[in-house]
Amino acid sequence: MDNHKVSVIIPLYNSSEFIIDTIQSILDQSYQDIEIIIIDDNSTDGSFELAQKFQSGHINVFKNKGKGACAARNYGFELSTGNYIQFLDADDLLSPNKLENQVKLLQEFPNRIAVCSTNHFYDTPESGKITDKDFMFSTDKPSAFLLNLYGANGMFEMVQTSAWLTPRALIDKAGLWDIKLSKDQDGEFFCRVVMASYGICYDPIAINHYRKHRDGMNIASKKQKQHIESQLKALESKERVLLQHDINEKDFKHAMALQYKFIAIEAWPEHKDLSNKAQQKTSVYGGSAYLPILGGSAIEIIKKILGWKSAKSFSNWIHNNKLISKLR
Repeated sequence: MDNHKVSVIIPLYNSSEFIIDTIQSILDQSYQDIEIIIIDDNSTDGSFELAQKFQSGHINVFKNKGKGACAARNYGFELSTGNYIQFLDADDLLSPNKLENQVKLLQEFPNRIAVCSTNHFYDTPESGKITDKDFMFSTDKPSAFLLNLYGANGMFEMVQTSAWLTPRALIDKAGLWDIKLSKDQDGEFFCRVVMASYGICYDPIAINHYRKHRDGMNIASKKQKQHIESQLKALESKERVLLQHDINEKDFKHAMALQYKFIAIEAWPEHKDLSNKAQQKTSVYGGSAYLPILGGSAIEIIKKILGWKSAKSFSNWIHNNKLISKLR
């Protein structure tokens, strides 16, 4: 394997509107020792044909031999030759200094994983917002980073897939993406990778630009039963991985209680069985006071008086009746 090359692995599915800008953000990198591996997952909107136009000595486009983004990432990793792996979603962008800054950090601190802040945007990166600064820091204690991220201090944040740059050896050690997961597969994967590392290197200058979609295309917005089940399985995996290491027990309990409470609220009332299962796990870890804003002033009054389940049920009833009215 090339000791300095970065392999950028892009799973591609029906992203014809964005894929050219995504590829261009890699071509514009100040770091030049790069290969781009695009794995198309049977796109039907011309994405594959657009990507093929960039085919060259260091840009290769393949059809996914499996199914889904996780299988595409695993296939891309199998084909890659770089010592550093950048997973990049087909609609996201990287700041021009992202790879150079993170490679420098990883060369200085071998066996760590590099991360940067994420700018969440809808239309243009300039209109976006960074919300994760309080959760980003360098450390030689991987569990401390993750538990803080998961809510040990009462608040939690996500690190989006493309914010990381990972030494190949850590993926070899931790294992590939779990193709059975349909939501929070990145959180589960990077939990294993982070815990296989010697620590985290944070670069405060580089930026990952994460494109959000108003029509709910982002995986993070999915709430079907299979997605809630995937969230639970992913969290159970994180739980097992962390318990295999020397961790701060108090922080672990706080983080797990909050994470399970979040899923319990997400699942209610559409998937009460999964909500109750998550709530039971919250109780096992001592409970959590976490309560998000569930709606407007009326919903919040119901939450205060009758509890979050009643408020969420009423909010869901209103939403469903609005949909029915639109269909009539």
